[in-house]
Amino acid sequence: MKRILAGMLMSVCAGTLAATPAVPEQGLRAEMAGEWNSALEVYRGVLATDPERADLWLRMADIYHYLNREADKIHALEQAARLRSDDASVAFQLSQAYAMANRPEDAVQQCLRAAELEPGNLDVLRACLQQANWANNRAAAETSIQWILTVSPVDQQAMLGQAQWHSWSGEYQEAAAAYVDYLNQYPDDHDATVAHIEVLRWAGDDHAAEQALQEYRTRFGNTEHYQRVRANLLLQHGEFYAASDLLAPLVAANPDDYDLQFANVLATRSSGQPSAALDSVAAMERLQPDQWETAEVARVTRAPLRSLVGVYGDYQFDADDIRTASVHARGELALSPETRALMGYNARRVSTRQSSAFIADDGDRSTMDYFGWLGVRHQLHRRFSVEARAGRGNVEGGGDYGYYKLEGNYYPRDHLMLQLTRERALYAMSPLAVSREIVETHNRLRAVWQPAPLYQVEGWVSASGFSDGNSRQEVFLAPSRNVYRNGPWGVNLGASAQWFSFDDDLNNGYYDPDYYRRYAGTALFFWSPNADDWVGLRTSLGWHKDNTFTSYEFGSDVELEALIGRYRDWQFHGRAAYADRLLETGRYYGTSLHLGALRRF
Repeated sequence: MKRILAGMLMSVCAGTLAATPAVPEQGLRAEMAGEWNSALEVYRGVLATDPERADLWLRMADIYHYLNREADKIHALEQAARLRSDDASVAFQLSQAYAMANRPEDAVQQCLRAAELEPGNLDVLRACLQQANWANNRAAAETSIQWILTVSPVDQQAMLGQAQWHSWSGEYQEAAAAYVDYLNQYPDDHDATVAHIEVLRWAGDDHAAEQALQEYRTRFGNTEHYQRVRANLLLQHGEFYAASDLLAPLVAANPDDYDLQFANVLATRSSGQPSAALDSVAAMERLQPDQWETAEVARVTRAPLRSLVGVYGDYQFDADDIRTASVHARGELALSPETRALMGYNARRVSTRQSSAFIADDGDRSTMDYFGWLGVRHQLHRRFSVEARAGRGNVEGGGDYGYYKLEGNYYPRDHLMLQLTRERALYAMSPLAVSREIVETHNRLRAVWQPAPLYQVEGWVSASGFSDGNSRQEVFLAPSRNVYRNGPWGVNLGASAQWFSFDDDLNNGYYDPDYYRRYAGTALFFWSPNADDWVGLRTSLGWHKDNTFTSYEFGSDVELEALIGRYRDWQFHGRAAYADRLLETGRYYGTSLHLGALRRF
């Protein structure tokens, strides 16, 4: 019996040795002696007659790796992988070799092959996820994540990778949900907590982002990360003053942080701090001069602070056949980021038909007037700026008059602007009004309020006194909401109400009813493909009435406006407007055209 068992054992061993030939001793001795080239010669000799020796291809791959001959190593591993197509370890080795040779897609495919052959190996699966991220291969990354989570449902790397891939792909709502799942398992991951707040912000879920931010502060405290994210949220909400308060100490402590300088430009240029904005632009140019964002932010920030000259033309006519044509030239000289010298000159012709009730007192159907002025605009404080103009005007064939304008803009808080204006100018509503040299002194308090990111309320109250003893009071209110925004396209809908009245009806060549009321729905459709260009169509449909009407009548307005080159060297502006009103005495209409161009230098 012993002899039979021994014979069977020797038969098995002999079969095994025949199936797996031994490594040539000469090659082994050369390897042990560090004679790598000699070992390679031995193995090549064997492979010349027996090219199916996968074990020798693998030994040669190891030697090539030691000799830093990566191309030869890959060739040897490719041969081994061909011969051992069902060997996960060989596929994984080839994947790693492709990765070292900067062949990410090949590395991913071989890694997935290894994972298919050995599906439960988490080390291989995690390597596949890393390589998929490196190759920017979303399909491979999702496959790796699914396989990892099948083996380990709460694997940290896979759960985090899932959230990151949604974020990188712009799927912010899905990313936010994935971060919630991840943070439920790993609540102490600080970076993931910050990333979760960011994707909520990008998804437009401001309420959830604010909530997550407060939870972050409760858990981690008032850290620098908290202040950065808080500042970004404030910027997104348009709260530039509050964002500037947070960013100022961060920028001072981290002057070489490009992202902080970028955020600080956005905050300071919109919160009355032009010098601080320019300082951060200079820092961005120092840190990353070749970035497209650097050049674009620099251009948009500096353009409004440059000197300029401009020429504008206006023409309007109405159902009373009153036609007004004017040409206006102006210039602004930048004395500093906060101070500008202003100048302007205007020539205006007002005309009507010969039989009109609005001809001049001397019987002329047209009049000319001219006025010029000098002024200054200054940023007194980040929340308060002032502008002052003063000049003289002249009515052709008549006398002179004084012109001035005083205006202050005050931002008591984010999303609220108050503007107080007082202006004295010729009330050039018809040849008759011009010939009588009627001058208006106009006072107005205007407010623009944004109670929420998509809402705006604009309104004003005004009172005017006229040189003919008349006076005018007005109230205007216009709430609106952005109801649609998709890429460059947007729609705002709202309403408007206007009330004004004059003390007297003097028949001095201008419309001066005892009272006028108008209530309307408004719409703005706009297209803005970039920061420089904007085209908008406004319309207003509603009902109006003055003291001569027995009831409210329908009236409409429509206006097409275009602004081209807002921050470029050349800027162009055009507008065409039409108003249609039904009066007791018939139809009234008015049309106006405007064209302008300015050059910055």
